Amino acid sequence: MNTIIDLTSGILIDRSQIPNPYLRLLLTAVGQELAKGSPWVAIDKRAVSRYEPLLRLMGRRFQHAAA
Repeated sequence: MNTIIDLTSGILIDRSQIPNPYLRLLLTAVGQELAKGSPWVAIDKRAVSRYEPLLRLMGRRFQHAAA
């Protein structure tokens, strides 16, 4: 199953598939839940672009921790 689904104006992300707790918290803060209790959040692509440097940093830290 996909963790990220790219839409025209936004993306859908399955938070349950994201192992980094800080990244999940960020996604919860900037995203909008699709349904109450659902792990899926919808995020506008412009909102993601604002947080891109932070997301890249978190991704690198997770990759180094997994290695």
